Amino acid sequence: MFTGDYAFKHGMGTNCDMYHSLSTELSDPSRLLHLVFQKAGYRTGFIGKWHVGAKLGPADFGFEGMDIAGYGNIAMSPDFTDYLAREKLSYSIKPTIFLNPNEQTMLAGEWQGPAASTPSHYLTNRMMELLTKYADSGDPFFATVQYWDPHQPHLIADEFRGITDRSKIAAWLNFQDDLKGKPRRIARERQDFYRLHPRSEEQLIKYIGEYSDHIAQLDSEIGRLLDWLDSTGLAEETIVIFTSDHGDMTGAHGGLIDKGLLYEEAVRVPLLFRHKTVKAGKREALASNMDILPSVIDLIGLEVPDRHGISLKPELNDPNVASRDTLLIEYHGLRFLYSQRALIRRDGMKFIFTPGDYDELYDLRVDPGETQNLVSCSERVDDLAKMRSLLISETARLNDPLRDCVAKFNGIW
Repeated sequence: MFTGDYAFKHGMGTNCDMYHSLSTELSDPSRLLHLVFQKAGYRTGFIGKWHVGAKLGPADFGFEGMDIAGYGNIAMSPDFTDYLAREKLSYSIKPTIFLNPNEQTMLAGEWQGPAASTPSHYLTNRMMELLTKYADSGDPFFATVQYWDPHQPHLIADEFRGITDRSKIAAWLNFQDDLKGKPRRIARERQDFYRLHPRSEEQLIKYIGEYSDHIAQLDSEIGRLLDWLDSTGLAEETIVIFTSDHGDMTGAHGGLIDKGLLYEEAVRVPLLFRHKTVKAGKREALASNMDILPSVIDLIGLEVPDRHGISLKPELNDPNVASRDTLLIEYHGLRFLYSQRALIRRDGMKFIFTPGDYDELYDLRVDPGETQNLVSCSERVDDLAKMRSLLISETARLNDPLRDCVAKFNGIW
């Protein structure tokens, strides 16, 4: 998001604190988004989760605001504990759902305390304090607040616990997926790694409810920040962008949890823009989090640097515009080395390449849950050939390190 490039370009392909991380620090910090603004005279602020470098934090890259390197558990931060003491707030945590049978990892629980005692509420407060300082100075600014929520464990404060009507929740259409025709590691992961426990529709609905409550809790904080921008008059000249670094399987495909897959639940995320020049409404165009850097730079009239991402200004100006016909998605592993690539076409065809394992072909128009792998379907031979050819050409165009592997596994030497 902050470089506008694929991970194979900037080197941060996995969480920086994982033992197999491609890099523990950014290989070329000069490509970071906020530096473009600094050169143009903007002040740049950072609040919240960094998780870009294991040792270097936001301040090392010239940000003002919070400075916590690595994953940065905010609940353990002295600033947060001081905030609780100052506001006479307290909380306790009661687990309600665990991951896997041994109950080693909490998946959801009760944050037994008011919303004001949560890290997200604290981060919103810190963001408003930082923006107030910038507004008082009269300087233009670029600032970001990075919430940990709604990542699991889903810890729900008093005001939001049970806010989602469980009676209106239905099991995912792909919950009964037998994983037939899918890469073998997925079945093993569901059996031995990250999975819903117990794997039942009743437990799934309970978990979806907890996750939905958590989203509502974060949504309230976003609303609080937007209302504050409106009340201060800053909204008039401020571009607001909301997105996420990844989705969550949330029990899909038979109980899979977290990310680490190229299915829609994990890779399709919200991307919202709010500004007086942006026409309200939904866009159907293909977009990537890499597009944030060129888009925001283009929107304020600065020269857009050369990046893998593209500016979405045309789409924001006209809902009928679609600049991309295809989008490549990369994956480099979660807690173990595992490279994959996915290619999505604007017409809804999707191809997933897994070296040394099954390829996957889905038609999202008729199978949004990705349950029917069409790679062996005789009626889809032409679609398969086209998607393989597109993946070969796209990885070559982007100079993807996996390009030779993609080509050779598809018979091109």
